[in-house]
Amino acid sequence: MVLDDQTVDCLIQLFNDSDHVVVRSAIGNYETTMAHDSHFQMHWNNEQVTVPGIKAPPGSSEAVDAITTASRPISGGDAYSDYVKTRNEFQGGVTHGPAELQYYLSTEPDYLAQQVAANWNGDVRDDQTNLALGTSYGWDSIDPAVDDDTRQGHATKKTWHGNAVATRILTPGTILRFGLELNLVEGLQHNPYRNVYAGGTNVPERHPDHRSRRDLFLKLNQALPNRSSLKFSYRFYNDDWGIDSHELGATLSQYVTHGLFASWDYRWYTQTAADFWRAEYLSVTGVDGYLTGDYRMARLASHLFGVTLDADLAAFDVRTPVLGSMGVKGSWERYFNSNNYSANFVTAQVTYRF
Repeated sequence: MVLDDQTVDCLIQLFNDSDHVVVRSAIGNYETTMAHDSHFQMHWNNEQVTVPGIKAPPGSSEAVDAITTASRPISGGDAYSDYVKTRNEFQGGVTHGPAELQYYLSTEPDYLAQQVAANWNGDVRDDQTNLALGTSYGWDSIDPAVDDDTRQGHATKKTWHGNAVATRILTPGTILRFGLELNLVEGLQHNPYRNVYAGGTNVPERHPDHRSRRDLFLKLNQALPNRSSLKFSYRFYNDDWGIDSHELGATLSQYVTHGLFASWDYRWYTQTAADFWRAEYLSVTGVDGYLTGDYRMARLASHLFGVTLDADLAAFDVRTPVLGSMGVKGSWERYFNSNNYSANFVTAQVTYRF
């Protein structure tokens, strides 16, 4: 077997939100071309999540509320100390001609996720249109820490996914893409550590075990003069929990100079609430036996702004061979929504070409 055109890149991502949760991700990617029109890709991620400890005085009503509605495991631990969890992720795939096979694995102390996927794409109509079909099956094993409030033991979740996407070249500078996706989910779909205030007490969160999710999307890429481009996107989502959503996005990319370009992103999103979401539950049984404390189940609107700088050091006539084979990329995104939640995403990436 002959390997050629090998690429390695490393990323560091930092996330923090308005609840002071911090996520640090160290990500690596490797890709190489093999003989007979085959490619191999590998992705790995080491992620550390830090949830701050309860800051209210022990025994106070604020501390009791924070502990009993916690969305993290605190059984046997100190709720007033930071909780740290590590997740490791691996994904590998082989592409041969129009076909691709992938395997995904994610492990953390209380969650094991696995998935197999298959994809196919091919050109039709004088190579002006590309059709892509994909499917995947995932199975998760969930073993949350059990305490007197949560009462959640071992659980599973299974997910089937299918998609169909068509990409059409309209003009030399215009590309249109549209597609549809379907997901069927069975099993545990709520946070086993989150409690909900209902009927004057705290009870475990409970979501339906079945969910059918579907969405349609449309994307338009347009090249512009002066080495810039615009990308527009729209997505409509619907599920059998009663959530309908609309998402609009736009990205402007511009070369600043040879080898350096910048991009600016904006995304607007709005959705209806799930049928069983309530601002206040009068009974411990909720709505048809379901209760949620997840803001993502509520009616909401959100905005995301982002900026990215990407540099290819080879284009700057760097005389050091190592630097001349590298690329660097940095980005910052700001997210906020109508339910008093906000977050920052910071990414730094280094790419090396053999």
